[in-house]
Amino acid sequence: MFPKEPTESEVELFFSPLERTIRWFPTIASLSMLLGLLGTVIGINSAFGAMEVQGKVSLEVLAGGIKDALNTTIVGLLVAIPSLYFHRFAENKIRYISELMVKDFSNQG
Repeated sequence: MFPKEPTESEVELFFSPLERTIRWFPTIASLSMLLGLLGTVIGINSAFGAMEVQGKVSLEVLAGGIKDALNTTIVGLLVAIPSLYFHRFAENKIRYISELMVKDFSNQG
């Protein structure tokens, strides 16, 4: 791939497109968790709002609102957890391969 031993900056330049791509995964994870939390707050608020309108505490209304709230939390976590895992996996793989490249060229010289 390289005609001579790559410098650290050349290795970084080689991997920079991939690093720019995986940089989005923590952002996606954070946003999905926040959107899940927002859905949870909206669901709970909706349940309490419905009880306020009815003027009484209804288990059906409360359970429905909590169910909706938990569904958004679940979806947020289902997006966030794989995003964080993939980011960490890809980051470690890039680091490992770049170290191998430098080590391999160092051993050739």
